[in-house]
Amino acid sequence: MLKTCFFYCLVDGLKGREAYKPRKEVIPMDKPFQATVDIEVLPAHFPVPGAGFLPVNAFVIKAQEPVLVDTGMGIDSEEFMKALKSVIDPRDLKWVWLTHDDADHTGNLQRVLEAAPNARLAAYSLAVLRMSTAGPVAMDRVYWLNPGDSIRVGDRKLTAVRPPLFDNPTTIGLYDDKSEAFFSADCFGAIIPSPVRSINDLAEGDLAQGMAGWASLDNPWVHMVKSDEFSSSLDKIRRIDPKMIFSAHLPPATGKTEQFLELLAQVPSATPSIAPNQQALEQMMAQTKQ
Repeated sequence: MLKTCFFYCLVDGLKGREAYKPRKEVIPMDKPFQATVDIEVLPAHFPVPGAGFLPVNAFVIKAQEPVLVDTGMGIDSEEFMKALKSVIDPRDLKWVWLTHDDADHTGNLQRVLEAAPNARLAAYSLAVLRMSTAGPVAMDRVYWLNPGDSIRVGDRKLTAVRPPLFDNPTTIGLYDDKSEAFFSADCFGAIIPSPVRSINDLAEGDLAQGMAGWASLDNPWVHMVKSDEFSSSLDKIRRIDPKMIFSAHLPPATGKTEQFLELLAQVPSATPSIAPNQQALEQMMAQTKQ
């Protein structure tokens, strides 16, 4: 049976590992890299004590009208802006596509919009309205999208696609019809043992356990739906048949769509993940005193 453990994996992971220590300073982002001729990855890895790392990726699509997909974590603000500027002059950006309004996707949104005065913000309407409660959003720069809507960015069309799994009602991934890539927001994410650039650098067992655990923990509602109903949402991605998957929380993956869909298909009937509780926190903190 597919394992979706989290608490027990975390506690077991503490045994024999270097003791967990609270972060005293920002861990620098990883070096940006080119995944394809026209897609750049701006990677970071957020440490999950005792369990591994959660990739946190943003992407630059070098279309005729360049697009930034998500804006990283605020704790990496200076590093993120340096990484972005290393792959494109922000003034050349024409679009910022926000997959949803979680903090690890909006962390540098205001800085990016200030540095990219020619860019419009493509996002789900509710995301924009919710962000407006924290600060002003220039509505004349916003482009509202629903699942199924598309925008042309010069040499390609980007279509809003709601992924099979999402932890936020404002989520809209996107399909790039030129690169045949699906930017899947949080879907297909995984907590992984160590930072890697390619999905091929992960052991199959680590990938399966990490993706199943993340799917369950980040989307607890998946255990309340019938497997056949969930399968229909997976089939929507099969029909798109992307050649590449760019998840915000997984290394880039080529030719893995069916494998990933089969992994997710097992999650509704699997044992739900158990999030760490106070006992786990006390064990982690005790490690810092040893």
